[in-house]
This record gives sequence, structure tokens and C-alpha cells, in this order.
Amino acid sequence: MKNGLLLDHCIEPGGDVNAGIFARALGVDTFELMRAAPTQRHLKDLYTIICVVRPWTRTASDSWIWYHTKRLERFGGRTPAAMVNEDRCAELKDFLEAGEALTRPWPPSFPIYYTPKDVRTAGNG
Repeated sequence: MKNGLLLDHCIEPGGDVNAGIFARALGVDTFELMRAAPTQRHLKDLYTIICVVRPWTRTASDSWIWYHTKRLERFGGRTPAAMVNEDRCAELKDFLEAGEALTRPWPPSFPIYYTPKDVRTAGNG
């Protein structure tokens, strides 16, 4: 099962986020996830932001990287992780859902130009 599919299975029947499944979906160690989101409230906020961002990233792991590295100009260059730690998840979610931050897929893909090193002419002979 691909990691992205696991995001749908992170919420337990009681409404809590299962840290083990969430960590696996993001492709990170459970301890790394718990350092980033030590409480259930932080896990829920992180899950909310990852689910908003996921359609614009290639993988759930890319969403995790975006969450920790993308600097948002509108919020003074803060990362989404810093915004969640400052208890500004609702403000961040509204901003992301407005679509201003994610107009292009992330991470940006660069065109790859392939030139073969041993070009041979066709032998039509």
C-alpha cells in the first residue's frame, strides 16, 4: 500500500490521530513525528494541514517536507510548522484553502534534458 493511501486511515473512531499510522503515511519515524507534534492537539493540527496540502505535493512525504521547510511570505517567512506551534492552525488552514500559497505543485520539478553520449547513425545499408 502506498504511503499516501494511509492518510485516510490515520483517524481513529474516537477522533484521535493514530501517530504510528500517520508516521508511516508520512514516511517518517514515530519519534520524529512526536517531536514535531507532541500532543494530540498538535497531531490533529498537523494532520489537518497535511491533508490540505497533499493534493499539491507528489507524495505524503513531500507534504511533510513542505510543512517544515516552506517559508510563507504572508506570515513573515514562518514555516507551517512554526505557525502550528504558535497555535495559528486555523489561520494557516484558511490561507491554504484560499489557494494563494499552492498555485503550483511542490516540490517544483525541473525539466530534465537527456542527451545520449553515444549517438550512432542508422545503418541503412
